[in-house]
Amino acid sequence: MSLAVFRAELLKLRSTRTPWVIGIVAVAGMLLAQTLTLVLPRTLRTLEALGGADAGFHVGPQMSPADTSELLSGLAAATDLGSAAAQRSLLDLMGNGPAGSGSSGVTALCVLLLGALAATTDFRTGGIVPMALAVPDRLRILAGKAGATATAALAIGVALALVTAVGLVLAVATTPGASLAIGPGEALGVWGRGLTAMVLLSWLGLAVGTLVRGQVAAIVVVVALALVEPMIQAAALVLTGGATTATSWLPITLGSLASAGQGAAQLFGATTGAGPALGAAAALAGLVAWAAVLLVTAGAVLRRRDLA
Repeated sequence: MSLAVFRAELLKLRSTRTPWVIGIVAVAGMLLAQTLTLVLPRTLRTLEALGGADAGFHVGPQMSPADTSELLSGLAAATDLGSAAAQRSLLDLMGNGPAGSGSSGVTALCVLLLGALAATTDFRTGGIVPMALAVPDRLRILAGKAGATATAALAIGVALALVTAVGLVLAVATTPGASLAIGPGEALGVWGRGLTAMVLLSWLGLAVGTLVRGQVAAIVVVVALALVEPMIQAAALVLTGGATTATSWLPITLGSLASAGQGAAQLFGATTGAGPALGAAAALAGLVAWAAVLLVTAGAVLRRRDLA
C-alpha cells in the first residue's frame, strides 16, 4: 500500500461530512442500546411484581399468570446485569445486548456504508481518473482505500468502546448486589473482536462499492443486505426451529457472532440446534473469507474496467 495514497484517502474521509455523520449515528445507536439494556431488567422486575400481585395479569391472550411469571423470571435472569455474560454483552461493539436486546445491525450498517461511500465517492465526483493517472497501479489505490477505511472504522470502534465502558460502569453501579464479573483481559478481548469485525465489514462495503461503482446503488445494496439478512435468519429459525447453522455464515451474522460469541439462532432466542455452535474464531475466519473474496474480486474488476 502506498503511504501517499493512504494519506490522501484518509484526508478525504476526514474532511467530508458523511463519515462523521456515520460515526455519530453509530454512537447514537450504541447509546440507545445501552439505555435499553440498563432499563430492561428493571422493567421486567416491575412486570414480574405486577404479575405476582395480580393473578389476572398476563402477557398474551393464552398465557396463564403462572406461565407469565415463569416467562418474566426467565427474561430477568437472562438480562441480569450482575452476570459475566450480560457484562460481556454490554461491551459488545456490534450492539447485540443481553438476550439480543440491543441494536444489532446499526453498527454493521454504519461500517458497511462507510466502506461503500469510501469506494464510490471518487466514481461519483470523477476523482478516480486523476487518481489512476497519478497511481497507475489500481490495486495500490484499492489498498489505500482499504487502509483509510479500516482506520476510520477503528476510530468509530474506539468511540463505541468508550460508550460501552460507561454503560458497564453504570450497570454495575445501579444494579443491587452486582459487581464486576469480568477481568480487563476479557474486556479487551471483546473489544478486540468487535474492532476486527468492524474493519472486516467496512472492507465488505468497500468491495461492494468498488464493484457497483454507483453511490446510490451501493447504498441500496448494503442497506438491503442489513435489512434482508435478519429476515433470512428469522425465517430459517421459524422453518427449522433453530436446527440449522447454515445461515450463521452470512456476513453480518458472522460479525455479530465474532463480537458477541453468540450464534444466529441464539441471537433470535433459540436454545437448541442440530449442530455445534459456531465459535468466535470460526466466525472471524468466515468474515475474513468474505472480505478476502470480495476484495480480490473488486480488485480484479477495478483493474479491467474502464474508469471513464
